[in-house]
Amino acid sequence: METTKSFAAFDLPVLDPITVHVQGPPHRLLGLGAYLPAGWKVDHAAPPSQAEILVLVDPHPNEVTMTCLRHPSAAIIAVLDAYSADARAVAVLEAGADACVRTDQAAIVAAHIEACRRRQVASPWWTAA
Repeated sequence: METTKSFAAFDLPVLDPITVHVQGPPHRLLGLGAYLPAGWKVDHAAPPSQAEILVLVDPHPNEVTMTCLRHPSAAIIAVLDAYSADARAVAVLEAGADACVRTDQAAIVAAHIEACRRRQVASPWWTAA
């Protein structure tokens, strides 16, 4: 979880390539890889124990909690339908998701994935004093 360079125009770190693990119906985020940084991969297979980013499509809050317990250092992003109830978004966040995105647009989800990754690199919670 290191950065390699800094891009001076925005002073944001250039993130090392990682694999984003997507759990749920694959048709919901078609083309997600096209919106992620160069070298990043999207995998719909079961995530390894050391996964860094997990995207859960239409998860039940219990699924979010179980994923958080299985992958304590991973960033968990819940993607819900654009018209999901506010209570459902609150439920997945309270269950442990780092972010909840109510959209079907892959570009918006990709932006949230990058933001979560930047937060991981800048201040990983497991190294905090």
